[in-house]
Amino acid sequence: MKTVVTEKKSSIGVIIAILVILIAAIIGWYMNREDNLHPSSETAELDADLVHVASTVGGRLIDLRVKVNQHVKKGDLLYRIDPEPYQIAVAQAQANLDIATAKVDDDKRSVAVKTRNAEVAKSQVAKAKNERDIAARTTARLHPLAEQAYIPWQEFDQSRTSLHNAELAYTQAQQQNNAAEIAIGDLKTALASQEASKAALEHAKYELRQTVVTAPADGYISSLNIKKGEVLTASQVLFTLIVDDEWFSIANIREVHLFPIHLHECATVYSMINRKIPIKGYVDSIGWGVATSDSSTPGRELPTVARQMDWVHVAQRFPVRIRLEGADPRLLRLGTTSTVEIGYGAACH
Repeated sequence: MKTVVTEKKSSIGVIIAILVILIAAIIGWYMNREDNLHPSSETAELDADLVHVASTVGGRLIDLRVKVNQHVKKGDLLYRIDPEPYQIAVAQAQANLDIATAKVDDDKRSVAVKTRNAEVAKSQVAKAKNERDIAARTTARLHPLAEQAYIPWQEFDQSRTSLHNAELAYTQAQQQNNAAEIAIGDLKTALASQEASKAALEHAKYELRQTVVTAPADGYISSLNIKKGEVLTASQVLFTLIVDDEWFSIANIREVHLFPIHLHECATVYSMINRKIPIKGYVDSIGWGVATSDSSTPGRELPTVARQMDWVHVAQRFPVRIRLEGADPRLLRLGTTSTVEIGYGAACH
């Protein structure tokens, strides 16, 4: 009788063990399925766009209106560089433009005078041609009369001398006309110089405007470590502006879990500042490449994401960018660790 009871207990124990293993397998299968269908990450980071604030001109910093961690609005004055050298440059460029403009006016008058002289020279050519033709006809009429002694040879010789003088005068008139036309020239050089002076003036005005630096967007001042009086070089970054109009969470997802992720899919994000408050987000983009030990090329950087060990192999991870919506600003700080649940979670219900 005891043997039968013992066998029954053993059978029940085996059944219970099999059920436990089966339930564990089902639970493991279900969790793996859910993990594949709804990828998640507990090592994501909050991210935002950055603007490295600098001016394209250098000079002495005379006015600094912000301090580190201060929030600014787009268009707020951040700092000013001493404008005096650039004001002088504008005045010099304006004077050069005035000189170039005056030169254009002078050349216009000169061209007008030379054009008129050319017209006079042209009329002198026509007059000299007429006088030569008259002298030629007169000489032609007198030649037979001189041969028949109707007129003295002296008169004929005088007509020939007059023809020679008329031909010489005609040649000289043509030469003067050609010289007058060449002397007219044009305004191309003067006009080009004027345009160059205009461009130089606009560049000087542009540099003067760059002495006043305003906020390009709403955001927070970071990495500010400078005081008034510092001499800045052109394009020297004074501080970084963390733009706060858009916030993201960057989740590095294993490659085996990327396939079910779709653009604009809902996601739930928890900031480590307060893990009890869910933040709603949407998949904004999925990384198309990451740097590897074999493919990274200097000067053409790709995102660097550490591989993650799983049971089979060292899985590569790719950054998935989640755009956050309506989040409490107190939860948002650049670099904060966050948890991301893609396709499910409290914010997606």
